[in-house]
Amino acid sequence: MQVSKSLDYAVRSLTYIAKEKANVFTIRDISEKQHIPQNYLAKIMRKLVQKGLLSSSPGPEGGYSLRKSTDDISLKDVYEAIEGDMQLIDCMEKNVVCELFNSCSQRSVWDHLQLHTLNFLNDITVEDIATNNFRNKA
Repeated sequence: MQVSKSLDYAVRSLTYIAKEKANVFTIRDISEKQHIPQNYLAKIMRKLVQKGLLSSSPGPEGGYSLRKSTDDISLKDVYEAIEGDMQLIDCMEKNVVCELFNSCSQRSVWDHLQLHTLNFLNDITVEDIATNNFRNKA
């Protein structure tokens, strides 16, 4: 299992926003401070806005701001905003039943791993990462 570059950048951006005192952040500022290409970051920020984690405001004084408290943004929220629903293997897709579903001896292992992974991601917030407090929850 590997964390995508997009997910890494999204978490880094949200953590940066959580740590800073400003209320509004530009793509340029986040890009420079977090070493994320601006075009790539713009796509990520759009997804975070679409999922209701950030707000965007246009204009010279515009930028991105948190729509929720960092205590209310879990890593699961960020994951789903960037990656969509978690699906560890193809046969776990919604509305798809594998022909080996009833006899598959490994399905319960993958179900178990996915459930524990989602629970773990749900328990860790952006605030936990920003304050380095996630170790107490892990």
